[in-house]
Formats: sequence, C-alpha cells, structure tokens
Amino acid sequence: MSFQRRSAAVVGVYTTEQGRSLKRSSTSLQIEAVKGALDDAGLSLADVDGIVAPITMEAAGLKLPSAQHWAAQLGGRALTYTDSAGGHLGAQKAAAAIAAGLANVVVLFHGKANLEIGPRGKINQTMHAETWESMAWGGYMAPWYAMWARRYMHEYNVTSEDLAQVPVIHRHHATLNPASLMGSRGELTVQDVLESRLIADPLRLLDCALDNDGGWAIVIAAADIARDCRRKPVWIIGGAEAVDSDLYMTIDTPWIGREGSAASKVGEIAFAQAGITPDEVDVANLYDCFSVTFLRDLEELGFCKLGEAADYVRAGHTRLGGSMPCNTDGGLLSNTHNGNPTGMMAIELVRQLRGEAGARQVPDARIGFAFSQGAAVHGVCGSLVLAAD
Repeated sequence: MSFQRRSAAVVGVYTTEQGRSLKRSSTSLQIEAVKGALDDAGLSLADVDGIVAPITMEAAGLKLPSAQHWAAQLGGRALTYTDSAGGHLGAQKAAAAIAAGLANVVVLFHGKANLEIGPRGKINQTMHAETWESMAWGGYMAPWYAMWARRYMHEYNVTSEDLAQVPVIHRHHATLNPASLMGSRGELTVQDVLESRLIADPLRLLDCALDNDGGWAIVIAAADIARDCRRKPVWIIGGAEAVDSDLYMTIDTPWIGREGSAASKVGEIAFAQAGITPDEVDVANLYDCFSVTFLRDLEELGFCKLGEAADYVRAGHTRLGGSMPCNTDGGLLSNTHNGNPTGMMAIELVRQLRGEAGARQVPDARIGFAFSQGAAVHGVCGSLVLAAD
C-alpha cells in the first residue's frame, strides 16, 4: 500500500499521570488512557474495532494480553484487528490494516504501574533463568549500552562531554513541558552530567533514561472518519518495523556502522513510503534510552553521517530553534519512560503538528518523524512519518 494516499490519521492522543510508584494498577492506567484518547478524538468505545494492546509486564513475568479481555472492555463487540506492541509502536501496521479495510478505528495503548524494569526489578529473575544470561544476574540494559558507547567512542573519538550534550538539551526541552517528570528540577550542564553517579562506564546516571509508571493511548482512524473528528487529523504517511538479531545477548560485528541494521532499515523504508528525505523532517522524537542511543539514532537513520552525530548536536540542529528539533517533550531522559514509551514518541509529534505544544512549539511544523527501539541496541525498531494538512 502507499501511505502517501493518506488513508489513516492519528485523531486522538492521551497521556495519564506519569510518576514513580503510582497508586494505580496497570489496567486502570490503560483504561483511562483509552477513554481519554477517544474523547480527544470525539469518538466512543463503540467506534473501536481494532486494538494494539501492550505486552503486560507483571511481577510473575511477561504475559501476553488477552484480546478477548479487551474486546469485553470495549463493549463486547468483535475486534477485527488486533496486535501486540513490543519494542515498537505498531501504528504503521494499524494504518495499513485500516487502508486494507480490516478496521476503521484502532486504539494503541500502554500502561505500567509498580513494576521496576531495571536491574533490581523482579522481571529479571522470572524471565532469565539461564546461567549464561547476564540479565539473570542484574546486568540488564545499561552494561550493553555502555559497551556499545565505549566502542563507539573509541572508533570515532567521541568523548563523555559529547554524550553529555544530549541530556543537557533534552532537559532544557523538559523545562518547557509542564507534564515532564524532570523539567521542574531545572536545567542541566555538561558538568552536572559528568559528575552524576557512574552506572556502567562510560554511562552516568544522567546519561540514562527514567524508569517510572504511566500510560498513554493513540487513536488512528480511516480518512472519512478522521476528517469529522474533534481534532485536525495528523496523517500517517510512512512507517516500518524491523527486528535485528541481538537481545542483550550477542555482539554482531561490526557492532558500529553495520549496514542494514533494524534501525537503518526502518528509516529507509519509512522515508521512501512518505516520499521525503531526512532533510525534510521538521521535528523528530528519537529513542534516547541512553545518551549514546540518541547519537547513534541520528547516524543510523541518515540525519548525519557515521561518527558525526556529536558535531551535529553541538551545532544546535536538535535544539528548539535548530534545523530539526528533537525530543521536544524532554524525551526518555527527562520526560518519562513508562516501560514501553514508544507511544510517547508519536504523541509529542502529534501535539507539535497540531500546534498544541505551547512554549516548546516548533513553528510551522508539517512533517514529524518518530523512532522507537527496544530489546537491545539494534533489536526491535519502529518508525513513523506523520504529516499535518
């Protein structure tokens, strides 16, 4: 299918409260988010015939969501399109399903409460029982990204000061976002980042994403419905998903600069579908689970050349007022990381393209690009190109 036909659009978005140890259940956050996003669109539960539900993380381990459960929550009607979101958003597949006539209104949602996903989290012991798996012993994500960062720094003469630029810029953006978790704590300096606690050399505390509770939802509708919704439609004009080989278990050589990674593939496909080049993106939200991830995103997605991301950021391109402001909500480093934050990457772009971002608004934003990843440094990737009328 051709996404350029503008067959489907984001018509509603919603974010719940985000915070540490919310006195809520994951399900209650999910239901609130779904209802909130439908209200934003001016639609009701009765309009929904498709879902992209979260992979529910419980203390007993990972459990796939029950489509029947959500069919009951949505009124007991048949759902004609269902999917589960992992380290990607699933919006592009929902849009394709709508274009194919499989559904008319699809809701994507997530919510997490009271489950740590870091090295202290119970999820490690329940998911990873093999003695050779580092995650079973508390290693989790940070050591892998630290090794990735160290190799990248070695090959391209990148410094810890270069990495620190990323959390500094994203914290500045967070100070302009009243809903962000860290914005109220004020600006950061490079020195603040360098003096923060070491987590896994060379990554320090402020190089690492948040771990908090919260939920979100996104409503995608067919073109004829979208044009009659409460908010102006934001069209899905490109998107892709790709899966790579690593799962915090392998190091594929070359680890840096490998052509055809999941990250680079989802960028190539999405831009081709949309009929644009990276230079035409007005505002982006790129996965910044660690500072090094954001630099590598810029390179792998083609916004700059390999080894040039630190200079690209230093030149101010990703700041508000730059050529392509990124992570204007504060990103995963300073806004929120609620277990599966892939929807947050798209929601901020929707608000930007609607002109609803307030003090952090990018003037005349028409094209937005979202990128998500998970389950390793290249693991599961998703991209989305959004356009305003």
